[in-house]
Amino acid sequence: MNCGFLSQRSCAFSKEYVSKYGTVVESWYPFGGRGHTQDLYGNETIMEIAEAHGKTSAQIILRWHLQAGYITIPGSQNPDHILENISVFDFELTDEEMHRMAALHTGKRYENW
Repeated sequence: MNCGFLSQRSCAFSKEYVSKYGTVVESWYPFGGRGHTQDLYGNETIMEIAEAHGKTSAQIILRWHLQAGYITIPGSQNPDHILENISVFDFELTDEEMHRMAALHTGKRYENW
């Protein structure tokens, strides 16, 4: 299932349903998938939140997923990106920031398989 702040409404029911069985929803392509990362990294809202926390857009996106209760596994072979991706446990997004990102919902999926 492709869950994230861009397609979250389609996942809310599924997340609630599977939680009754001790299952957690995994969010595939948290950065939009190959060829779409800059769409999210360059988003004005995400960039503003990143600047406020002294973090990157990627870290803000991953933190949103964690706080929203999704499992997300970003892929990278770049050691710098791997370190960046794991460095999301030393801050939290405010409720207002979580809502600002949730408001980015488009219902858009980058992958359809």
